[in-house]
Amino acid sequence: MTVKTAPEISLRWAQGEVFNSERRFRVLVAGRRFGKSYLSCIELLRGAIEKPGETFFYCAPTYRMAKDIAWKALKKLVPKIWIQSKNETDLRLELINGSSIELKGTENAMALRGRSLSGVVLDEAAFMDSEVWFEVIRPSLADKQGWALFISTPDGTASWFYDLWCYVASDPTEEWQRWCYTTIEGGNVPKEEVEAARAQLDARTFRQEFEASFENLSGLVAISFGDENISKESKDISVAPLLLGVDFNVDPMSGICAVRDGEILYVFDEIIMTGGATTWDFAEEVTRRYGVDRRIIACPDPTGGARKTAGIGATDHSILRRSGFNVSSPKAPWKIRDKITAVNTALLDAAGDRRTVIHPRCKELIKSLRTLTYAPNTGLPNKNLGVDHAFDAFGYLCLQQFNLAKPQTLGQTGYRIY
Repeated sequence: MTVKTAPEISLRWAQGEVFNSERRFRVLVAGRRFGKSYLSCIELLRGAIEKPGETFFYCAPTYRMAKDIAWKALKKLVPKIWIQSKNETDLRLELINGSSIELKGTENAMALRGRSLSGVVLDEAAFMDSEVWFEVIRPSLADKQGWALFISTPDGTASWFYDLWCYVASDPTEEWQRWCYTTIEGGNVPKEEVEAARAQLDARTFRQEFEASFENLSGLVAISFGDENISKESKDISVAPLLLGVDFNVDPMSGICAVRDGEILYVFDEIIMTGGATTWDFAEEVTRRYGVDRRIIACPDPTGGARKTAGIGATDHSILRRSGFNVSSPKAPWKIRDKITAVNTALLDAAGDRRTVIHPRCKELIKSLRTLTYAPNTGLPNKNLGVDHAFDAFGYLCLQQFNLAKPQTLGQTGYRIY
């Protein structure tokens, strides 16, 4: 490998701070679009050049993410004349100096055991299980005294990655170093674009995604909800389509009724059916209240497209369609975090605007917003409280109507909110 064939490498100052560190273990927490994946590829390429004949891993939470995020970038970065062989299925590059760079998903961490590594990048490490590092990767670095670079956006404080972040602050071995940079400090996204994102996210999610803040996912789930969201002025507009958020459950079956006027969502009614009501029963109740001529757009739980709860061989979605409703729902399920973000953003976004007005008669929804809390040490709503059904129905409505997030299919970290 000669200097003439070396690729041109350009790093922003913040990326350079990490790249130039000589610490064995480095932890970078950064906002979205910081350039984490580009930095990952450069680190791996440097390692492969400096240590001929050695193996280096790039790890992402899923195989699909590894392929979508880093594979193209890595192939573009490495000059073709440096490549001895390339495996598109295993996502492996073998260089002419005998080194190899392999991209891995960590869904099945045990499948990665038994390898001897000289270096590894764990991209979006906060969204991996702790065993990936402690039981698989760390032992694989031992015999070669290999290095590790952890790169991630934060994922709350109830995680092993946050514990690691805290440990590095007082590391007695002087092998570790950490950095925290916002999206703006990354230098890849204009300030006006970041500011525009405030209108798409609630304050807590904005801080996490763009300011690289470890947010405490405990206490109330609907942190943006306030009395300002409740008003008797939230009324039906009969000429407008009826928007119906639906959570399919045998008990209760929950529906949230709303209309839109511009960017404002007016929630004026709720349908909560207990006693083993079926989807047919629910559809009949909606029709009874609002008539057969009203245009109804149902925004249900996406899993209802395959799940059959009525016991007659029809899916929940097909029953809604047979009842004359339009069904607006993606095929892939929403991530729970997406739903929480959508609800909080609709109630109060990071720019200070409230897009949702709820009538006081919607007692179950208001109760859900006021009382649903996170389960301890999970970052997920506590379903044992029994107050999550109206919240879920409202969440599906917010996701579809405001398009604040896209359904994920890439595993734990797949939620994309902007």
